[in-house]
Amino acid sequence: MKYKVESIGSEFSNKGIKALEQRLDSKASEGYKFHSVFQVSQPGCLSIGQGTTTYLAVYVKD
Repeated sequence: MKYKVESIGSEFSNKGIKALEQRLDSKASEGYKFHSVFQVSQPGCLSIGQGTTTYLAVYVKD
């Protein structure tokens, strides 16, 4: 089994949802199946700037 992980951002407007659909379609055409999404926090630059929260999508390929 092979995994692929990518950042999908954290803001989802109608336009963002369409972009996510296209991203999922693209991964499916490469033979990957959507597995899960999880939230991660990233510290700011040098741990002094404002941190960000984003979501990571996980895809699997048999």
